[in-house]
Amino acid sequence: MLRTTITRLQRHIAKRGLATPIDRAQAEAHKLAEEALEQKVASMQRKATLPKGTKKPAKATGQKDSQWKLYVLTGGALTTVAVSALLYYGQPFHDNRDDEYASEHPLLAAYHRCVKKIYDPMWEKLLPDPVEGPFRRPYTLVINLDDTLIHSTWDREHGWRHAKRPGVDFFLSYMSQFYEIVIFTSQSSMNAIPILDKLDPYQYALYRLYREATRYIGGKYVKDLRHLNRDLNKVIIMDSNPDAFSLQPENGIALKPWKGEANDNGLLSYIPFLEAIAFLQPDDIRPVLARFKGENIPEEWARQEQEMNRQHILQWENEQAAKKQKRNLGTLFGPKEEKPPLLPLDQMRKQAREAYAAEHEQMVKQERMIQKEIEEQKRKMGEMKLTVWDMMTQLSTGQPIMPPGQEQPLQQQQQQQQPQK
Repeated sequence: MLRTTITRLQRHIAKRGLATPIDRAQAEAHKLAEEALEQKVASMQRKATLPKGTKKPAKATGQKDSQWKLYVLTGGALTTVAVSALLYYGQPFHDNRDDEYASEHPLLAAYHRCVKKIYDPMWEKLLPDPVEGPFRRPYTLVINLDDTLIHSTWDREHGWRHAKRPGVDFFLSYMSQFYEIVIFTSQSSMNAIPILDKLDPYQYALYRLYREATRYIGGKYVKDLRHLNRDLNKVIIMDSNPDAFSLQPENGIALKPWKGEANDNGLLSYIPFLEAIAFLQPDDIRPVLARFKGENIPEEWARQEQEMNRQHILQWENEQAAKKQKRNLGTLFGPKEEKPPLLPLDQMRKQAREAYAAEHEQMVKQERMIQKEIEEQKRKMGEMKLTVWDMMTQLSTGQPIMPPGQEQPLQQQQQQQQPQK
């Protein structure tokens, strides 16, 4: 009521010409605002009183056109990006390999290549041909990374952290005498390379394979040993995930996953069994592994070794008893065997471990020597008093750069070279 009265009063004043131009403009603006407010309130009341099922007023034609154009532009942009990505990732390899999809339509061929890159290894031969000569190893040992050699954890405070399994260094270095070691992980190369550089700095594992070398089957990454370019009769894969070698289970040793236990010796317990394979050199390791199927290999092999030692000692004792019955003058004054000799397998194991210990000791000495030289070079570089500018000036004059502790000021050297008058 008060607002209406004020409005009427303003109109009356404007008609009589008593208001200023500014007052008239304010009154006109106020009038327009009042009319807009009344229209808005009336529109809201009409919408609120519409019965259920009544359609709302149709949008303007211009608004529909703008929305349709937005949908078309968005769909076109997404289609362009998808086709471009398909053509880029589905292009044929440039390493002279045969393209089995060359005769198909370019888009269909690109799609098939993308699918193959996802589900199949990037290369038909994952490893180069075996080396010849004294460095060739007769057997290939493929070993997993996650929960086999390391265990990874993540938390909000530290992020990703990786623990190294106890005995990894000795296992890799010692087994590299007998096997061509290949670390095969289902992690991408971008993530695994820094870990492996820290885990195996001396590269006892000759080769490293990553997720790009696996096959994607049934939502799982599978390591197809047929692509290794090695004789499967002489390939052993050790993995904590049996699904990883599901295509060749006869070549696999399923390990118990390591979850970071500090006193674990599960990896080292397989060394005697792997030693025996390397020493005895069977033509095909698959029947050997089949004999231990479903068994704890380290425990079963230790039991079999004990049985072989028991039979060996029993045979030696029988031979000694037979010799006592046939003693003569030569055997009376000849040397006597106080204990049975080692089994051939134990003798080879002893020689191999002694050779490894000597080689490892020599390597440690060389490493210390190299580290000492590096530290000495750093110390000398720190003692150098020449700046880069002084060095360039001295080289431009033809003067040699003296070792640290023997350098002389450039001016003093020049004075010594000047002839005395």
